[in-house]
Amino acid sequence: MRLELRHLELVVAIADAGSLRRAAARLHLSQPAVTTQLKRIERFFGGSLFVRSADGVLPTHAGAELVRDARNLLRQFEILQRTARVNARSEAGAPVKVGGIPAQQFSLLVNALTALVPRREVTSRTIRETGTLTALLRSGELDVAVLREFPGFPLTLPDGVERRLLLREPIFVGVSEHHRLAGHKSVGLAELAEEKWVMPDPDDSGMNEFFDRACATAGFGQRITHFTTEAHVAFALVAGHRAICPLYPIGTARDGLATLALTGTPLYRELVLAWRTDSALAALVDEVCAEIERGYLALVEGAPCYRRWWHDGGAAFALP
Repeated sequence: MRLELRHLELVVAIADAGSLRRAAARLHLSQPAVTTQLKRIERFFGGSLFVRSADGVLPTHAGAELVRDARNLLRQFEILQRTARVNARSEAGAPVKVGGIPAQQFSLLVNALTALVPRREVTSRTIRETGTLTALLRSGELDVAVLREFPGFPLTLPDGVERRLLLREPIFVGVSEHHRLAGHKSVGLAELAEEKWVMPDPDDSGMNEFFDRACATAGFGQRITHFTTEAHVAFALVAGHRAICPLYPIGTARDGLATLALTGTPLYRELVLAWRTDSALAALVDEVCAEIERGYLALVEGAPCYRRWWHDGGAAFALP
């Protein structure tokens, strides 16, 4: 007999199922066929791999070692297949379709894919609505996307789409550089109880509802006097001392604003990478996430308030 992958798959299936009958059902084989095949495999290795009993089977010491190594080999073979598909599709020139919210991780994702699959064109589009992004992933209009998730408002992803947490990102507060708190490095959320806020228009992410709950937990009701999805409008209102606003820790120029970290990090979002499991990119997720993290850490060092928060213990909160 020559050992083949199907033999390893059978051994792993028996170990997972705990009985020959259940393993046969999973493999769509008859129980006698599984029994016969297992005997051949055991003869090949020169000893018993499982102990049979009325309740099922348990691996012997040799069997447990084989199952462990077989799992590793099967996993490596799956990666080999995925990588080969990536390379084949690269040759075919199919574009990588990227979507996501307008966060730093979006541009870092585009950069990572451009470096990792240089023979393929990368196309992208920013979209704020979570429902639209998940629908495009479901339909195959997107291969991969960066989404956001707020505490209490979990993402619902379609079948065939997997996810990985990229970062738990704090949300700071922007105030006028002439504000009474402008010189502070951090403040408690409750210290902002009397302030007026400019907030983005409510959407399906749950951000506004999350803010409302966080402020209520801090003992006050958030008073929103302005709504806008345009950052430059929000910043102008804040610089003019008309309101305060949420600030992501890394962003565009914020002239006239002071950035305040919040004690205890009561406001934050989780940034999530989601991808289609049938996409050729599924085999590259580890490399993509590592590239995004490297790029993000470099940006942290360039943002003074964030750098201070990060090195004062924030990294343990932020990184998965």
